[in-house]
Amino acid sequence: MRRAFRSETGLAFSEWRTRVRLNRSLDLLAQGLLVGTVAARVGFVSTNGYILAFRRHFGSTPGAYARRRVTAPAA
Repeated sequence: MRRAFRSETGLAFSEWRTRVRLNRSLDLLAQGLLVGTVAARVGFVSTNGYILAFRRHFGSTPGAYARRRVTAPAA
């Protein structure tokens, strides 16, 4: 099953799951939830682990992302 998943998606299941969690977290951050709350809601055991994964994937911290969302002009 692991080989089939990787051949279909190009990702290991754990990497795919992390990406799904991180993408879901963008919506929660945009709603104004605290970073720790978002981390718990998307299934991370620790807030620090979530911040590290977020930074690796998106290149900034979730707090910086949330601040950009708040200060960005409406389109």
